[in-house]
Amino acid sequence: SIMEAVCCSVEYLSEFSDSQAHPGRIILNRSQIFLCKGCRDVFIFNVQEKKSFIQFEASVMLMELSDDLHRLYVLCENSGLYCTPVPSHPRSSSDNPEPVLHTVSEDSLVLKSPSLQAFTISKKILVTLSRNRSVWSFDLYEETGSKPLGKLTHYQMPTVFTCLNQTDKEKSEDTTPVLTCIYPEGSKQVNTNQPVLHAHLELRLFRLLFGVDASLLNSPVILCGLPDGRIFFFPLLVPTMTGSRGEQRSPIRVLQNLEQPVVFIGTCVSGENGPQCLVALGQKGKLLTVKSKQSSLEKKEADYSFTEHSIQSPILCACVDDKRLYYSSFSELLALQLTAASSSDEEAESPQQVLMSNSLGVSRVTALAGPFSDTTGSIQLLALSSSGRLLRVNVPLESEKGSVSLLPLSLAGQRVKDLLASIGNVWERAQSMKHKLRAKNDSLKRLNQVIYVCSLLLESHANEKESHMAIKHSIRCHGVTRWSSLLQRDSLNLTCTLENSSACTLEYGWTLCIQIHPLFQFPNSSRTYSFPLRKLESGQNVDVTIPIENNDGGGLFLPVRVCCSLTFSLFHLFDAETSPGVSQILKETGSISAPLNSFIVDCLDALRMERSSFCGTVRDGVQSFLRSRGVLAEDADATSKSGLVSVVVKVSSELMKSRLNTPSSSNVGMCVSLLNWLISSDAVGLVSIQSPVVSAYSPDGCSVSIMAREVTLGDFYSEGPLEVLEIRVESSSLAAVCGLHHAILRRLEVLLRNSEVNGHHQKHVKAQSLREAVRHIESLYKDLQGAQNQAALGGTMKTCQISEILLQIFLQLRANPLVIL
Repeated sequence: SIMEAVCCSVEYLSEFSDSQAHPGRIILNRSQIFLCKGCRDVFIFNVQEKKSFIQFEASVMLMELSDDLHRLYVLCENSGLYCTPVPSHPRSSSDNPEPVLHTVSEDSLVLKSPSLQAFTISKKILVTLSRNRSVWSFDLYEETGSKPLGKLTHYQMPTVFTCLNQTDKEKSEDTTPVLTCIYPEGSKQVNTNQPVLHAHLELRLFRLLFGVDASLLNSPVILCGLPDGRIFFFPLLVPTMTGSRGEQRSPIRVLQNLEQPVVFIGTCVSGENGPQCLVALGQKGKLLTVKSKQSSLEKKEADYSFTEHSIQSPILCACVDDKRLYYSSFSELLALQLTAASSSDEEAESPQQVLMSNSLGVSRVTALAGPFSDTTGSIQLLALSSSGRLLRVNVPLESEKGSVSLLPLSLAGQRVKDLLASIGNVWERAQSMKHKLRAKNDSLKRLNQVIYVCSLLLESHANEKESHMAIKHSIRCHGVTRWSSLLQRDSLNLTCTLENSSACTLEYGWTLCIQIHPLFQFPNSSRTYSFPLRKLESGQNVDVTIPIENNDGGGLFLPVRVCCSLTFSLFHLFDAETSPGVSQILKETGSISAPLNSFIVDCLDALRMERSSFCGTVRDGVQSFLRSRGVLAEDADATSKSGLVSVVVKVSSELMKSRLNTPSSSNVGMCVSLLNWLISSDAVGLVSIQSPVVSAYSPDGCSVSIMAREVTLGDFYSEGPLEVLEIRVESSSLAAVCGLHHAILRRLEVLLRNSEVNGHHQKHVKAQSLREAVRHIESLYKDLQGAQNQAALGGTMKTCQISEILLQIFLQLRANPLVIL
């Protein structure tokens, strides 16, 4: 807006203290002025300059006169609404009478509510606005001048969430809602020497904006401007409609949203039939004007237009007359021309139209009243300054043409440069704000994805734990083992494949963590590997390879448990440029870890079909394996001198057929299927097994044989013979036999645990066979106790003899095992 100084005169009518708890209020009523400066007192002045004041129990927030001008309603800080008669001034011959004090007691209290925010009075109806948590409530009472008030009706509408920063939110919460009553009457009481209490609007625009019903019933309309920027309205005298189901329909409608606290609503630009413009003003300088359009040459129905402008802010208070809007930005008091120069200008009006603003040369104004015209024709305003002075501002009349000033060329050029510089600054700030908003939106999207992935994995693990069965996860990691040779050194490598079968994409910031833990106690053998992911979309896989060996590279430590997890660093959620402090904090401590799945790598996974050069690592591997099971390293040679060591595992043929879903076939075919299931060809890189005997090499380089055959036990069941699959492992290495035996039992245990139990396997076992098995185990237990006692007492038995006895006990236990049914 273009600003121009206007010469005006200012008169000091009275002076008060400058301590104000709330914004001041001024009501101009014919021959009286009601003034509140934010304290407990309401001052009253009349044309004879006689003064009186009414003192309330708490600071005054709002005040308004009744329609008959005989009662004053006041809302105080103690949440009480008081109604007191307007005091009359006593006649006095003194030129300077002392102010008369009137005290308001609790008897004048008509309403008491801590949620009461604003009120207005029209047609002897008291309208109050309250806020209860997330609801704005309108209550209508019959204003009779006495209590209790009769409640007429009640309306509600929800609050909205506004994206304001902390400072703007605190300011909006301190802003009082605006309630204005607009009448559909003509231009009477407009453009007179005395102001009116309520605004008026021409009948055509009133009907277009607020409906035919309110126009026909000559019903005033209540307009409400909220701190969140919304402007609502509802007719005061139109009956409430009901829906098809009998529910009451709310008459409240939305007019506009200024997106900033509303500080003023009024009407101006008077024509032949009354004011032709509705004006709403926001705290941050947004001005809304609603005008009716003239009917076209084709005699089409008249319409109205909404136009928004931007003026100097912040806005503290405002008032209007026939042509201008007067408002205070605290630094100065300004007058804004609202009328167009001609009808053609009015038709060409656009949202970017430049309005004329004139500075009146008055500053620090916190409340306005008027304007009204005096006998000379000049316009007068009543203003309250922040220092506590009541001012009368006389604004001289000037023609519309004279209100436009012509600037010199030098000043006009500088003004254009300043405007261009301001536009550039606004553009830069807008670009910076867009960048920050885009960064925050990206951060929210990534955080939403992280939460979704974590919830997906946690839900899968919870379902697996409840069902006690392995469930295929939508995001999982599985591994296969392969031997490789580099520089005449053989090493066992684990290739882990991360499969993303979910609907989300694992973007930058996710890390695949693989931890290797030994199943048996082995110091300093746990290792962790981390692999950052770039972008793993839905349906894609990624492979990583890690070695399986001790930290010192001294050999294998099988079996091991491989635990896979996904870790996300919260540092990647924020842009280091827009949020450097948060990024630095999260870089050190902020991360989220979600478990994937785990699996075990054992000696069966490490078998090889062909022998390779071990380069001194065979002995280290054997010793590491034996140490993991508590066997001394020097006993390794003794165990290898005993010839072939074998162990046997027996399992019911019928049970394995049902578990492996293998159709009935020959004995040899069943044994081959069993060996193919035990020795996964994908894991060790072997071809499909075609024979019931497998010859391979253990991780320590010793040859091993794994045989499967089907045998019949005739005296095991009382009903008849039992078909049993016998799995035999033979090798000259005790470590290899123990490792393979443990691996076979573990896989059988997992197979039985993840399968359903079938009742047709339950048969009666002969008691004689069970008794013989128990006697055999008891005799072995006695031999074990005797060997332990000799070692504890330090007898003549040598250590090698004790080891030999323990080895024989071990072999007998493994040679005659019980049958897995």
